Amino acid sequence: MIKANRKANFLDSLFDPLTSLIIGLAYVATIILGGYFVVNNTITIGQLISFISYIGILIWPMFAIGRLFNIIELGSASYDRIQLLLSEKSKIIEAFDPVMTLKQGNVNYEVESFKYPDANEIGLQNISFEIKNGEMLGIVGRTGSGKSTILKLFLRQFDNYSGAITVGGVDIRNYKLDAYLPEIGYVPQNSILFSTTVLENIRFANPQASIAEVEKVAFIADLHDDILKLPDGYNTQVGEQGISLSGGQKQRLAIARALILDPEILILDDSLSAVDAKTENHILKRIKELRADKTTIIVASRLSSVMNAQEIIVINDGKIIERGTHSNLIKEKGWYEQTYEMQQLEQQLEGGKK
Repeated sequence: MIKANRKANFLDSLFDPLTSLIIGLAYVATIILGGYFVVNNTITIGQLISFISYIGILIWPMFAIGRLFNIIELGSASYDRIQLLLSEKSKIIEAFDPVMTLKQGNVNYEVESFKYPDANEIGLQNISFEIKNGEMLGIVGRTGSGKSTILKLFLRQFDNYSGAITVGGVDIRNYKLDAYLPEIGYVPQNSILFSTTVLENIRFANPQASIAEVEKVAFIADLHDDILKLPDGYNTQVGEQGISLSGGQKQRLAIARALILDPEILILDDSLSAVDAKTENHILKRIKELRADKTTIIVASRLSSVMNAQEIIVINDGKIIERGTHSNLIKEKGWYEQTYEMQQLEQQLEGGKK
């Protein structure tokens, strides 16, 4: 692909110089041959001048025809790519008679095994947990342990697993995608922000949301005060990919965007990694208070994010190696306890430096 683009750009760059050279040579040849014919009385000087004028008149149409063919070929290639994209079929096949409304209730995650389509190794094995309606689940583990894979199955990016994931007693594969996915507020670690105002970025998923609703979710995400300090408040332009905001502000804006949907299930995929411990505590406390009847799943590398969860599971190599509450896991003296002590020590050392 890169070689083809380089070749295309190289040939395109030759167009103007070559055409100018050919036109110049045509004028030189016309003057030399025309002068010869005028001297030998084959044509008159007036005919030679007329011929040169005709060449000048024909130059621009010839340029235009050449560029027209170039544009047609570019358009044809672009059209083929668009058609290829539009003809792409989703690997997720909806049920013949899907459930049209997400039912409230517990989340039961029972995956016996899952393997990515092009992988040889099993990605998840014997992953089992239950989240009661209104509770919070914490998922932690080493990088590459399978935490994001658990979420991908929950978000129905893959359906080819052994077992079942149910919400409200209904297998998620039996829900209509347009009914299931809008009820999930998913916040990845690196969210996409648009080159528009803070207000429009927050209510991107719900353009009809009122200013009061936007301010409410911004308060929950501990972003409201920061927004008021911006030059134009909620009407401040954030720039491409939120270039005018800090990393923590970007993550909090993404959390507010997810909360504007008031989803039945909120998933925070390591989306508090760029905020300080105090801000993190404020956000989690407000989410717990205002979402007391809704489910929350937090995937985190910093264990302080999941300390107050009703259950915490530790993933390693696609399996659950520890599970329980924060206090119980500390007593087990396993990976969780070791990591927690290490992170507490790092926090103390950073505080001492300040």
